[in-house]
Formats: sequence, structure tokens, C-alpha cells
Amino acid sequence: MISTAERETRIEIELLKKDVTTMSALLEKFDVTMEKMQEIATSLSRMVSLHEQRLETHEKITREVQEILEMRRQEHSNNIKDVYDRINTVNKELTDKIEDTEKTILQELKKLHEEISSNKEGFGIRLGQIEMWKYGIGIVIIVFAWFIGETEFLTKLFN
Repeated sequence: MISTAERETRIEIELLKKDVTTMSALLEKFDVTMEKMQEIATSLSRMVSLHEQRLETHEKITREVQEILEMRRQEHSNNIKDVYDRINTVNKELTDKIEDTEKTILQELKKLHEEISSNKEGFGIRLGQIEMWKYGIGIVIIVFAWFIGETEFLTKLFN
């Protein structure tokens, strides 16, 4: 027969075998889990690398867009300055032309005033002459009418 000590030893050996089997199964599961985790880590590494590339591309595009926007802003600013310069130039030219036109008009008005003044004196003299003719013709008509009236009176007297 088997002694108790031997039996206990066998039980313990059996338990240890069972524990070793369980540990082997667990280690196999750990191996599978580790392999899957390595696959996941590799996938994540590829994803991170892809995202970094995309991020770098987006940053590059953003920088280019910012540079283009800055160029457009400067062009716009320069265009506005050019427009203001043109407006100021045209304004000055128009002001100068208006002043020149005003001076010319004033000179012409002065000439016209002088002509009217000189013609006024000529008109006065001419008007005086016309009035003298008018009075002269009036006197001639009166004398002629008086003479005709006297002629009729004389004709009546002598007839």
C-alpha cells in the first residue's frame, strides 16, 4: 500500500502538473495576446506615421495659403495706395484746370466789360445823334405842317 506521505506527494505532484498545464495554457494565451498587441502596435505606428504625414502636408498647405494671403493683402494695399494717388493726382489736375478756366472766364468777363463800357460811350454818342435827327425831322415836319397850314390860310385869304 501506499503510505500517506507518498499519497500526499502524488497529490501534490498531480496538483503541480495541473498548475503547470494551467500555466502553459495561460502562457499560450499571453503569447497570442502579445502577438495581437504587436500587430496593434504596428498598425498604430503606421496610423501615427500616416497622420503625421497628413499633418505635415496640411501645415505646408496652411503656410502656402498664409503666404498667398499675405501677398494678396500687400497687393490689395498697394492697389489702394495707387488708387488714392490717382485720385489725388486727378483732383489736383482738375483743381488746376478749374482755376485756369476760372481765370480765363474772369479775363473774358473783364474784356467784355471793357467792350461794353467803350460801346456804351459810343452808344451814347450815337443815341445823341439819333435824338438830334429825331428832333430835326420833328422840326422839319412841324415847319412843313405850319407851312402847309399857312399856305391854306394864305390861299383862303387871297382867294
